[in-house]
Amino acid sequence: MKKVLLILCVLGMFLFVSNSFAVDFGFYLDLGSGSGEAEYDIAYSEKFDMDSDFFGLGFQLETNPITPKKIFSYRLQAGFESRGMEDDYGTTLELGGLVFNNTFAFGGNTSEKTRLWGGPQILVGFYSGKTDDQFQGDEISYTGTAFALGLAGGANFGLGSGKTILTTTIGVRSLAYSGDAEWYDWNETLEGNSTDIFISVGMLF
Repeated sequence: MKKVLLILCVLGMFLFVSNSFAVDFGFYLDLGSGSGEAEYDIAYSEKFDMDSDFFGLGFQLETNPITPKKIFSYRLQAGFESRGMEDDYGTTLELGGLVFNNTFAFGGNTSEKTRLWGGPQILVGFYSGKTDDQFQGDEISYTGTAFALGLAGGANFGLGSGKTILTTTIGVRSLAYSGDAEWYDWNETLEGNSTDIFISVGMLF
């Protein structure tokens, strides 16, 4: 139900933005890694390290990607992300899910076809998956949500004489996640955090 409500909210935002501003549409690729800690919400549980690697791709829209005299632009990225989280014991939680990333960018044009910008990000994600190794005959499965705040910067470059635009981004995000971990009849909450560094490239048309 939460996923449905969020998708409806995103669609509503998309319709509002597309009707209110000059908008370009396209796709993106996201790549990054991070590290943090996690723990199970049970008595005597100790925190353990988690290292992450992730890759994402999907749809993006942006207002004023290269518009003279416009300081603010908004970018929405919605797509699929594959994330692997490896613990201290070499076991990897292999996750996949939907992410919605909002970037609020402030900047300006350095030339007719180049815009430099920087600003905050807000990301919401929904993940599910299981461990790559079995523990006493069965994998540990996980379903949860994530929320992240970040800072990003980048440049947009107009290509050729048409409307095609190359988008480039680099940034850092502080991500917190929480969800249900299941193994046989055992069910507990797994909570954690990760500081992620990422790069993103995309196209707008």
